[in-house]
Amino acid sequence: MSALQIQNWHQAFSTGTYAGATALVSPVQHFWSLAVEEQFYLVIPVLLASVAWWRWMPGASLQSRCLKLLLVLFAVSFVHSTVLSQSHHDLAYFATSTRVWELAFGGILSLSGAVALFGAASRRVAGFVGLSAIALSALIFSTDLAFPGFLALLPVLGAGAIILAGESQSGGLSSTRSVTALFSTRPYVLVGDVSYSLYLWHWPVIVFFVQVSGRQPDAVDGIVLVAVSLGLAALSYLWVEQPFRGSAGARATRPFSRKVGRHARRGKTAFGFAAALIAGTVVIAAVPWTVMEMKFSSIEQTLNVREYPGALVMPAGQGVDTPPSMPVLPDPAVALRDLPMTAAGDCGVFDPVKQARDSCVFGAEDSARTMVVIGDSHAAQYVDPLVLAGAPTGWNVQAMVRNGCPFSSSPPRSVNTVFQGCADANALSVAMILDQKPDLVVVSGMNPESYARELKWRWTDDESLQKGYEDLLGQLRAENIRVAVVPDIPLPEGSVPDCVALRGSSPECGVPVPDRASHPDPLALAAENIQGVDVVNLDPYLCDEHVCPAVLGNVLVYRDNHLTNTFAKTLARPLGLLLGL
Repeated sequence: MSALQIQNWHQAFSTGTYAGATALVSPVQHFWSLAVEEQFYLVIPVLLASVAWWRWMPGASLQSRCLKLLLVLFAVSFVHSTVLSQSHHDLAYFATSTRVWELAFGGILSLSGAVALFGAASRRVAGFVGLSAIALSALIFSTDLAFPGFLALLPVLGAGAIILAGESQSGGLSSTRSVTALFSTRPYVLVGDVSYSLYLWHWPVIVFFVQVSGRQPDAVDGIVLVAVSLGLAALSYLWVEQPFRGSAGARATRPFSRKVGRHARRGKTAFGFAAALIAGTVVIAAVPWTVMEMKFSSIEQTLNVREYPGALVMPAGQGVDTPPSMPVLPDPAVALRDLPMTAAGDCGVFDPVKQARDSCVFGAEDSARTMVVIGDSHAAQYVDPLVLAGAPTGWNVQAMVRNGCPFSSSPPRSVNTVFQGCADANALSVAMILDQKPDLVVVSGMNPESYARELKWRWTDDESLQKGYEDLLGQLRAENIRVAVVPDIPLPEGSVPDCVALRGSSPECGVPVPDRASHPDPLALAAENIQGVDVVNLDPYLCDEHVCPAVLGNVLVYRDNHLTNTFAKTLARPLGLLLGL
């Protein structure tokens, strides 16, 4: 994907969906922004050439025609970016179409002749204002914001102001009190020389550190990682970047030019260093994956209940003895990969139209005892433990889960979209269930708070969602199908795996005990209003009186807002008992 310059679209559609949001970080993930640039540079010159040759603006100069084209592209892309960032943040972040206006702004600034409108003093002030805007963006922007959208105006305008300040060296801009002078000092020039190589190296170095150490870097680690990245970038600049530019580029008046000039003339030596550096790049990219696979293999091992009892250490889990201290499983560095069996194939997005009625069935084959698990991805996390719980008595389990779709006839909505597809699919799934008449249907799903935070989806009100649950649950009970509801798990406020990687099993990494009285789960309320629906409360297996621990019985509880599959499996015995399997 990186070599084909489509990395951004691959990431857009792998993280833009709810299921793909837990994909592992790649050592070359940062190449997505290069793909955006290359796509821009492939298309924009063609459009500019078109307006140059096609005189659709009689009397307008070439510069004027090109400027008007960029202004149109800027406006369309900016509106598109703002709207899409609000409704589909992950897709908007990586899409080329939402970034065109940012790149077009530089061309607009150049073609408009804006520098002529400002005096030397104004440009000096603009430079510092622009630098402050970029610094402020780095400090306050986070992944929770609807970026790029209109928020990207802050760093883009800041960069434009710095370009404006450095457009001309006349009028005293070379003064030591200007941003231009600051960026002309030797440290900044040195960093600027290696900036492209630094961009290529910094992310693999970080990924390598995280996967080997199993934790996020602290302040000291950050300083070391910056130093390592700069060192690798300097070597790349000397032995790869400049030699490939040729001897003319090597003789350029740059801080490294004299050394580069000598090495550039030694073609074979430069080639050898280049080959070694490329080999090093492969190692940097490959080692994290190798280490990660070694750590991930531990997830797939059968858990020893004495060492990894998970939920069974809680009093409700019959008080299994406190196990000896063992390494936490799954390792926090690979927790995002600890997924339920529904993550394979299409079983996380069950489609009652396209998939056969015997699709996504697990457990005992041809068993007369059948169970359906239905809901969103928070229902999917119970498939594995239910398969384990039903194995001794010969149950088969069919997963009719759709990531991001609660089992409700009331459709979710974003700022400007109603997701009717969820309600439509649920209606068809209900018809399939009524035809099959399974012995048990288990329903679970995220609560409205989770949907609002994770997907920016809402309902008209909680009562609307509850009524939608009641509608579908009622249809099942009307046919005397046994139904059990599992209310949503406590919602983490941050990344539990990251916290555990840094602080171990500290209570600080735990999740607050949910206040079910003040914030009831609409699914649980719906179950109470439909006669015969059982409610299975797993809170006693997750929380004590004070906190819902991040680690229970040496097992990491959360991978994000979901349970790790390793921990979910330790709920097999409790679920079996509560459901009478």
